[in-house]
Amino acid sequence: MAAQGAHYPGRDERAPRAADLTEAAPRLRSLYVCYLSLDDPLVRTQVVAYLAGLTAQGHAVHLLTFETTRLTRARRRALRAQMRAERIHWHGLRYHKRPSLPATVFDTLLGAAVVAALGRRFRVQAVHARSHIPAAMALLARRAARFELLFDIRGILAEEYVDMGNWRRGSVPFRLTAAVQEAGIRRAEGLVVLTHAVRRVLFAPDDPRVEVIPCCADVEAVAAARPRRDETRAALGLEDRTILLYVGKLGGWYLQREMVEFYVRATRRIPDLHLLVLTQSDRALIDSELAAAGVAAGDCTVRSAPAPEVPAYLAAADAAVAFIRPTYSKTSSSPTKIGEYLAAGLPVVTGCGIGDVDAVLERYGTGVVLDDFGPEALERGADELQAAIGDAAQAERARRCAREELSLRAVGIPRYARLYERLAGAAAQPSQAAR
Repeated sequence: MAAQGAHYPGRDERAPRAADLTEAAPRLRSLYVCYLSLDDPLVRTQVVAYLAGLTAQGHAVHLLTFETTRLTRARRRALRAQMRAERIHWHGLRYHKRPSLPATVFDTLLGAAVVAALGRRFRVQAVHARSHIPAAMALLARRAARFELLFDIRGILAEEYVDMGNWRRGSVPFRLTAAVQEAGIRRAEGLVVLTHAVRRVLFAPDDPRVEVIPCCADVEAVAAARPRRDETRAALGLEDRTILLYVGKLGGWYLQREMVEFYVRATRRIPDLHLLVLTQSDRALIDSELAAAGVAAGDCTVRSAPAPEVPAYLAAADAAVAFIRPTYSKTSSSPTKIGEYLAAGLPVVTGCGIGDVDAVLERYGTGVVLDDFGPEALERGADELQAAIGDAAQAERARRCAREELSLRAVGIPRYARLYERLAGAAAQPSQAAR
């Protein structure tokens, strides 16, 4: 079934002939399904970057995204060209938002039909489903097409919505999402989680299907931006200030009030401290907290920045902060910003109970981990931050941590490649009984 808005490559982009596959083994022909827009910065750093690494190793990758805005023909051509440059074959469907549950059901059914069609047309060996809605599409599509399923779980989605206060445990959306997770785990040939903490919750320790792959950073890009420190500080007008950086979303899990409270306490130890916030969220969320705390306009900069410019801001900073509300579902969380901060050698101030973050920082002797966000913990954190800023040994431990634990090229891509090669080997076996 061909859906309106889907892109199908031309004849020259079809799957290779059977004779060619022998030479390419054990390379995989996969379809990656992502229920986000290709323009989403997260998709560029946490989907496209990984897929480009896999295509560079010879895997044939198709990517299906769901676009939140109506794309012009020119914009589609531009996106298609960008993906073609990474050897990724892109297909785009329209994302439907309202009414929430019916729209998601519609997208799931349409997505399942398109996944099945793409699977048959391009002889896809595996569908790589990023989170629960793509997993539901893949499970439905298996009724009409044969492929291995790689369920990239990302998080305990139903519990996340409960922790956010959006769903009640036992509600229809909760039960549907939990059922998809259970079916996906039961029927997948490959599974990915972001943290060892959630692996211990969801799987037996000897389950051979599971890979732990955290959200990784482009360590080399961050390192390459280090010479831009003085240039970026001058552009910000902050040459003589100590910069405390925050990168990412505001609201929800992200505790901007506590972050501002920490900043105010830290200024009592570091009088020239300047708070730099890079966010795509509504800046009013933090502006109101800064005003309530009496922070002068000249002591804080709030702006957005495209993903390619973030390494320059990391180079300009002296320390970084990441305050996330700890909940049960956050055992599955791996914040991308942590890897970026560490790759820049920054002392990171964060809280405990977020995936593997505190365990990793403790293992490398870097960062400041707070037990909670109460006044005493914030005071202690401010003291420890003051001692860590400018500590060259701490900076090197942070960079080593990023290289060994959170590097896109050294950790993320090799682990995905290991899964892809295993699935390619399984797909090449004689046909299995019908599922």
